[in-house]
Amino acid sequence: MRTFTLIGLVFNMVFFIFFALGLLGLAFNIVTPLMVFNIFTEISRNPNSALILSLISALIILISVSFTQSVIGKMQREKNIAFTTPSGEVSIALAALEDLIKRIALQVPEVKSLRPDVVVGKKGFTVNLRLDLRSETSIPELTERLQELVKNKIREILRGIDEPIVVKIHVAKIVSGEEKKKSDSEPKEPAIPFYGYGR
Repeated sequence: MRTFTLIGLVFNMVFFIFFALGLLGLAFNIVTPLMVFNIFTEISRNPNSALILSLISALIILISVSFTQSVIGKMQREKNIAFTTPSGEVSIALAALEDLIKRIALQVPEVKSLRPDVVVGKKGFTVNLRLDLRSETSIPELTERLQELVKNKIREILRGIDEPIVVKIHVAKIVSGEEKKKSDSEPKEPAIPFYGYGR
């Protein structure tokens, strides 16, 4: 499949390079419409031209469709983790792992909100966490604790998978104690009974 994908890439690259060169030739009058017309006239005069053009068209369509299917299949595989058990193959959606990581991380009191992103590559798992923290705290201590928590949970869930797990954390916002008090002390407007009802 990898060889076929490579052939598709080379074919598409060559095809579009020639197409771009033809357009440049038309733009700078190196290739004239009369030249293009004469080429197509000579091709149409050949008795085997219909068969040859049909075969070339079918080959282009086949390579393009197969290449597209190969790329889409690869993209779909990258969204899942697949492994084999004695009973058969198992696949886990990366979105399911991200939801699990979010639930675990939100159990840490200092974390207000987060957005996880799991990427699987040849070197293993990379978990990117974007955090909003509730209060001023020791960020190195908190992030180390969170990294270990996420790593251990992934290893526990995906028991038997030995790929390395890297957890990267980006702290986007820290809500200070003053901001928390201010948001808590802001008076809430009382709800007006029957507001919005017509007479």
